[in-house]
Amino acid sequence: MSIIIEQVNPLESTAVYDLKVGHTTFHEFILSYPRGAYTGMRTLHRNAIVEFDAHIKRLTQSLSLIHWDHDDTTKVNSALESFKDTTRLKEKLVPLLAKGLASYYDTQEDRSSEAKVSIMISYCFKDEKPILAAHFSHLGPVLQQRVKVQVSDRSRTNPVVKDSEWVRERSDLEENKPKDVNEIILVDSQGRVYEGMASNFLAVKRVAGEPVVFCAGLEHVLLGTILRLLIDICQKEGIRIQWEFPDLNEAKAGQWEGCFVTSTSRLLLPVETIYCGPDEK
Repeated sequence: MSIIIEQVNPLESTAVYDLKVGHTTFHEFILSYPRGAYTGMRTLHRNAIVEFDAHIKRLTQSLSLIHWDHDDTTKVNSALESFKDTTRLKEKLVPLLAKGLASYYDTQEDRSSEAKVSIMISYCFKDEKPILAAHFSHLGPVLQQRVKVQVSDRSRTNPVVKDSEWVRERSDLEENKPKDVNEIILVDSQGRVYEGMASNFLAVKRVAGEPVVFCAGLEHVLLGTILRLLIDICQKEGIRIQWEFPDLNEAKAGQWEGCFVTSTSRLLLPVETIYCGPDEK
């Protein structure tokens, strides 16, 4: 069961919402709208959003950096001006999310589980107005075992932007992902590991006898909200993070202590197996 809520008058201060109950998946929700900025969040105790302010900042930055495929970009940017300001966007999102969450939990028999909340902000060229919508769905329990990942030589066009075009581009990877594989890891021809399709990827290896966490530099990957929390924890615990590409060749040579992925839905999952090719892991 999922709920989609859309503000039909996104430029007005007195909001009017359209609410739909169904079984729409996250991908179907994102791809049903024109290209825009999106983010995926998780609830905390069912009435708050983890790292909410970070998500708002991500949306405003992404909207400022997206290059719209239209001749009259001035009109688009003008219409989306209030969505690029964190304070004004928060004023729009808080009541929309409050109504959406209340409606979502009204449909749930088990109200103890957390929800996955996805925001989509776009522009409808046909109606000449912005789009503000949210999708609410069940967030299952976090896996308690190690997971398998698979390598792909694919990368984001603009990794620092949460652009829904990336969801469209990776659709074939999603559709062809083996059932036992949790995530697809993006790696270049040199074996440099960037990130997962919808996660950050980190490896641990010993340097001068001390464990060091390696992650691709933030100019190459999107800073996820769970990675942001991980950075804070590492700083408090005195664990060094090296902003360098994890090297898959070193993993094959047995030089990694381990590796893991982080994301809103996964939190932190250690990796058991990396499939590098049809007959290689």
